[in-house]
Amino acid sequence: MFFFLALACEMPQPPKPPAKPAKPACELDLAKLGGTAWLYDKPQPAGPNVPDPTARMRFVDEAGVTKANYTAGSISDMFSYDCAPNETGKILTCLESDAHVGAFCHASAAVHDGVCDPAEVVAATGVALDVATKSAEEVNKELKKLKGPEIAQQRKVDNSPNNKLRSKFLVAIDTAKCVITVQDKYQTMVDGKLNEFENQIGTAKFVKADAEYIWSACKDVDSAGAPGPDGVHLPTQAAGAIKFSAWMQKAQKGAPGCTYSADVYKDWVKVQGELQTVDDKKFGPRWDATVALSEPGRHVVYFDRYKTCDGKREPIGVACAMVRVTE
Repeated sequence: MFFFLALACEMPQPPKPPAKPAKPACELDLAKLGGTAWLYDKPQPAGPNVPDPTARMRFVDEAGVTKANYTAGSISDMFSYDCAPNETGKILTCLESDAHVGAFCHASAAVHDGVCDPAEVVAATGVALDVATKSAEEVNKELKKLKGPEIAQQRKVDNSPNNKLRSKFLVAIDTAKCVITVQDKYQTMVDGKLNEFENQIGTAKFVKADAEYIWSACKDVDSAGAPGPDGVHLPTQAAGAIKFSAWMQKAQKGAPGCTYSADVYKDWVKVQGELQTVDDKKFGPRWDATVALSEPGRHVVYFDRYKTCDGKREPIGVACAMVRVTE
């Protein structure tokens, strides 16, 4: 009887808390990076890391082969890469598609009395011998014209570890954080041998991009600007709404009746699409965009320009302008 009463007097047990849902597994796969874009997760002097769009990369799948575009920390450049996994499938190696054969030939010639060795170039780049031989003929002819101090300078500059010839990066998946780890490198040739060194980004985490970025290089700085009151590009401006304009060079313009549009990017992020032109007596069709810039420092605006003639739309090319915003 006592045992029964003891059981009857026991306090009720509190309900068990619901089990925490299992943390979803990271679904990133090196073989399925196509269609994803990433930003360098840049450490800050204080506080959390901040994604840096000057070092952005994207992957695309072309017939089962992974390709990539990467800025390597450049404000205006965009490099193309061919990627391949290692034997374990845990590391993806991306090598710049442009082998820069001529630059490697210059490096070879720097240690061979001004004469490029095609075999060295083939060993360093993997290009065909006939491609290296043709480049060697051109480089040797060029270097033969150098005199005195020019010869010494060429052999010093082209045989330096700081002579960045070809870009390369390695990718691995950090499953704990579900991001990618990138080792940013460059290739050079010193004393006739291929060398690899870490680039300015080094080894770092990259996080997924959450905006629409531009993936084209900009070399045309003569066809865009932030005009001041006199119509001339004003490189330093106060924070606020700043007018940017872009136009076309004569050879870029279409026949009468063509129409023009542009997509506008502020600090590489798309902010406006299908911007139409206005007429300008000096430049002809001109694009005008007002861009709000409040943060002090350097900012870049891109115009990705198109023309449509007889119903056919084709790219004109990217023009860009940079301003420094004051406090």
